[in-house]
Amino acid sequence: MSTTKAKSDSISAATEASRVPQQGRSRASYERMLTAAEKLMVKRGNDDFTLTEVAKAGKVSIGSIYLRFDSKDDLIRAVHGRVLTQIGEEQDAMMQQIRQNASTLDEFARQFVEAYAELLKRFSPVLRPIMFRAIYDQSMSALGKNSAENLVREAEAQMMRFADEFGRPDHERLVGNVFRMIYYTLARFLGLGSSPEAANQGNWEELKEDLAIMCPAFLRAKG
Repeated sequence: MSTTKAKSDSISAATEASRVPQQGRSRASYERMLTAAEKLMVKRGNDDFTLTEVAKAGKVSIGSIYLRFDSKDDLIRAVHGRVLTQIGEEQDAMMQQIRQNASTLDEFARQFVEAYAELLKRFSPVLRPIMFRAIYDQSMSALGKNSAENLVREAEAQMMRFADEFGRPDHERLVGNVFRMIYYTLARFLGLGSSPEAANQGNWEELKEDLAIMCPAFLRAKG
């Protein structure tokens, strides 16, 4: 998900949905609004809360919320932008570390699956309601897709370092399918997307191990 452009896009989206203060006390109040809304989303598993609840949880006034946001929808979009920025920064660091430490295809698969799986798991409580809302909120959907595409490109580029080990010539298709296998398998286990009822089926540690074994095997498989 990241790169400098992705971070900029996430910040811009949050800024467009709100009036971000620059001064200390006002900025602290603004951050409390976002944090309170995010905690309510995690607690409820959706965005079924009121701005009055946000005001109470964030220890701010309703008036101060409307000073920064035109609506609850704008507040939720700002939360989304902040979450994407946080994820993007962590993914940047994750991919940089993997690039430095993984010198073989098997090492890349093991390190990427482990790090990406744990990152998704850590953010999954807030990603679940965000992704559910993105089904009908086009602006949130577009921003999420743009951020995800940046991680896809970086992960695929790193896999391409080991292309001489691939068993078939269509390298772009192969690495694209590997990333999708990893993401959709992890997302289904974590209940991200349209079928949260499928969450937590199986053993998390075994799932990560199996993915780390399957992906290099798939890339090396002959036609």
